[in-house]
Amino acid sequence: MKYLILVLLLLAAGCHSTGNPQKDSEVKNTYHQISQDEAKEMMTRDDGHVIVDVRRQDEYDAGHIPGAILIPNESIGSQCPKELPDLDQVILIYCRSGNRSKQAAQKLADLGYTSLYEFGGINTWTGEITTEPASFSNSRTIYLAGGCFWGVQKFFDQFAGVIRTETGYANGPTEEPAYEDVCNGSGHAETVRVEYDETLISLTELLEYYFMVIDPFSVNRQGNDRGIQYRTGIYYPDESQKAEIEAVYKAQTEKAGRKLAVEVETLKNFFAAEEYHQKYLDKNPLGYCHIPTSFFSLQKSEKTESPEDLRARIGDLAYEVTQNAATERAYTGTYDNFFEKGLYVDVVSGEALFTSMDKYNSGCGWPAFTKPVNAEAVTERRDISFGMIRTEVRSSRADSHLGHVFADGPKEAGGLRYCINSAALRFIPFEELEEQGYGDYRSLFE
Repeated sequence: MKYLILVLLLLAAGCHSTGNPQKDSEVKNTYHQISQDEAKEMMTRDDGHVIVDVRRQDEYDAGHIPGAILIPNESIGSQCPKELPDLDQVILIYCRSGNRSKQAAQKLADLGYTSLYEFGGINTWTGEITTEPASFSNSRTIYLAGGCFWGVQKFFDQFAGVIRTETGYANGPTEEPAYEDVCNGSGHAETVRVEYDETLISLTELLEYYFMVIDPFSVNRQGNDRGIQYRTGIYYPDESQKAEIEAVYKAQTEKAGRKLAVEVETLKNFFAAEEYHQKYLDKNPLGYCHIPTSFFSLQKSEKTESPEDLRARIGDLAYEVTQNAATERAYTGTYDNFFEKGLYVDVVSGEALFTSMDKYNSGCGWPAFTKPVNAEAVTERRDISFGMIRTEVRSSRADSHLGHVFADGPKEAGGLRYCINSAALRFIPFEELEEQGYGDYRSLFE
């Protein structure tokens, strides 16, 4: 019976048919325009349909059809939206007045979706309107404190499987604190509420990403921010999440070789931050952030960059060095006899590794540094290749091979020599740190 009703609706709507079989066969994918009454009737069915609002976030927050998920028209590009994994799913689309929904429907049709129904704008909708977020049957929630919540929210918004995020204040002693109270030491932590679909991204994956962007040893400090509100913490609302959190925590502790300063606690309370703190870096792209902007495109690079693409992006030599532990010939590297003021980052991921302040001329034929920007920037491994026993140095985030570390460096600077391949590095001039998203590292040069 359901299918009969659907067929009748499509016939009534015209289904974009020209009546010319030959011409219709040339139309690959399109969408169906239906009336709002027909849309309401379809919404009463239990057929797994999805209602999609293609307006902006602020418009959606001001009022939307119950159950509608937000996929802004501007965000629909060359890849299928992560919220719509099934190309055959019945999708009902609307916007404010009807223009954006038509554009979005055609974009989705071009991506291969086959059951698209566009029904105009919410400004003429006579049905129910709500400001409650849509619910997801597989959703879980975790609360993560990692310093200033502007950057932490921006970082987690990029990942497929993250449904929504919200900045706020957690695990403090008082109710409903204002931002001024938190800054004055109320005891709350700046925290991001992360709602995620556990069928698309696991809590373990989220926490591994979390540890990429925090200093897990700092107490009440991240980047240039200091105060109890900037402490790090993982706050779980569900006791069933504890074992998975503890497993990741243990792995991170073993990797670091020392105790972490990250709280792991049951969520005691959470209060949403003021509206101007929500999606702050989306509203203010040049706003302060202790997380390098290169980290905000991590999901894109991880999902789309094949080995071939990476080789094309960084070049053959850099690829062989970082991915296959090759070594460039001595005295041939760009940064061997190079001492300009600035920051050296991983050519693969952009993570900060060394500064010119710790670079010296060792005469070995490769760039030499006395130390990395911090202990967490690199990892070390025992290397017994070529009949030698050495300590290999790799970048922590991208796991790029960088070079080796030796105990023959300047004694007054700690006695270490980080012998690094130029091909594994990219140099950021001091004057361009802010422009390229590394402004937080300027303090290292003071």
